[in-house]
Amino acid sequence: MKIETIRSSGGSSLSYCPERGGIITSIILRGTEILYLDQEAFENPEVNVKGGIPILFPNAGPIPDPATAPAGVARLKQHGFVRQSSRWIHATYWNKFTEDMTDDNETMDCYPYQFMLSIIGEIGEDACSIDARIYNPSAHSILPVSMGFHPYFRVPKGIKEDIEFRFEGGNEVKAGFDMWSNGKAISIANPRLHSPLDSLAMEVFIPGLGHLFFDSSIEYRRIWVWSLPGKDFICIEPVMRDKGGIVTDPMEIKPKGEIWAGFGVRLLQ
Repeated sequence: MKIETIRSSGGSSLSYCPERGGIITSIILRGTEILYLDQEAFENPEVNVKGGIPILFPNAGPIPDPATAPAGVARLKQHGFVRQSSRWIHATYWNKFTEDMTDDNETMDCYPYQFMLSIIGEIGEDACSIDARIYNPSAHSILPVSMGFHPYFRVPKGIKEDIEFRFEGGNEVKAGFDMWSNGKAISIANPRLHSPLDSLAMEVFIPGLGHLFFDSSIEYRRIWVWSLPGKDFICIEPVMRDKGGIVTDPMEIKPKGEIWAGFGVRLLQ
């Protein structure tokens, strides 16, 4: 599987793999790799990758009860179908990349809606941004979405409890350590919903890595925090809705309408 890489003028880089669900595999900012990647899982197409930044579309999380869910989404798998797809049309520039996907017969089988999804990534010296554009080409139907991203940030397993969450809701994350560090994600409101538009909403201090300034647009209403025992990562995930949201409370894109949703990460050491 070919990995594509974009670079800043100073040598920072972002790598992604269109053949493996469009996943972002690496972000190096000023010489520091900030992402965790399970290389063995990445190289095995039969399993889902734990690591990098998988793209969760059209849903983040599982369908709550497929037996009672609307027929249009009942067959969706957890985290959707994009992370397992190799159908991306992509373009790589010096410090920017794009990935594009549209509906086809295969997607219609589990998600019977027309859609156009674009992922746009850009790298700077100490920061990167990842935007999603979702367009509804239908002239008549609403497009329901509840997408997200699943960033895995590097942190040695023995010091997860020392991570500092310096933002509104951070105390809740800190208090929930025993839950999220043992595989049960916790969900908080995106601090951006209550923060001034000219300030960064989330600062996370990870010992050995540095200060991560993590910001996501208000289209991502929730932030999930999750990890697994014995693993060297923490996931801080911007998602549009909580689990099951594509059934209970989806973001609805009007016919011929579109939305843009983005997040970015900056590293200060």
